[in-house]
Amino acid sequence: MKPNYTPAQIIGSIHEFYNGGEPEEICAEMAIDKPCFDAWIRDYGSIANELMELRDENETLRQMFTNLSLVNQSLRNSLDSLTRTDSKILELLIKKRGAGSLSYP
Repeated sequence: MKPNYTPAQIIGSIHEFYNGGEPEEICAEMAIDKPCFDAWIRDYGSIANELMELRDENETLRQMFTNLSLVNQSLRNSLDSLTRTDSKILELLIKKRGAGSLSYP
């Protein structure tokens, strides 16, 4: 009696094959024959390829998000620093105006 495998297990074995695994080893590990494995590749190969591409794209997007988050945080820190500096300048101008030493043209 052949074991029943889930699509996830089948796709996992196809990924292993696409990543350099030997078909004979995979067949022995899964307790199936080579024609069965060939049928899996025929039936699930495109899904496995698409899944691998989506995983790669997801990793790229995660990296982009991380980089943009770091840039965003850096810009926020710079903006906070400028805001604090601007508020100190504004306070100084208000003090000078209150003391009568600042005149408008």
